[in-house]
Amino acid sequence: MSKKTTPYFFLAFLFAILLFILGIRYGQHVEQINKKISYLSSIPPSPTAAPTNIPLAFFDYEHMGCGVSFLIPNELEKKAESSSSALFSTHANKLGIALSCERKNYIKEEGELSVNLYNSLSRNMRAYEIRTKDTTSYRIFNPKTDSVVTITVSKNYLPLLQKSFVFIK
Repeated sequence: MSKKTTPYFFLAFLFAILLFILGIRYGQHVEQINKKISYLSSIPPSPTAAPTNIPLAFFDYEHMGCGVSFLIPNELEKKAESSSSALFSTHANKLGIALSCERKNYIKEEGELSVNLYNSLSRNMRAYEIRTKDTTSYRIFNPKTDSVVTITVSKNYLPLLQKSFVFIK
């Protein structure tokens, strides 16, 4: 070997050592990242909050004093009941359905509209109706008890009441 090539071999040797050291440092860095990833993947996911909504269900409500029956959703709770009335409201005390009956004349009062309620069981019932922003009231004559039934229902439960309302007794 000549004296002119020796420095080149020495520089190549130093360059190889430099690459070896850089490779080791890079490997240590990759190993740290792999440890972090394996630690994070070993942590179980935190539980998510389950919804607390109660599934919607319906039950038949019969009021023997008024001689009526209709469906009530389970989100309404009975607040009051007597032989001639019943009151159902939400958990936030908003009116759901109010029912009352009394023996009185069945004549149209001022502000009431004459309507026909169609029901799959009762077919056709003549009623007097008053609508407000949030509620609808019906006065219906019950021929089975000879009384006038007044029902006030919020707009959320109106279709359910219209479809399920029947006279009993």
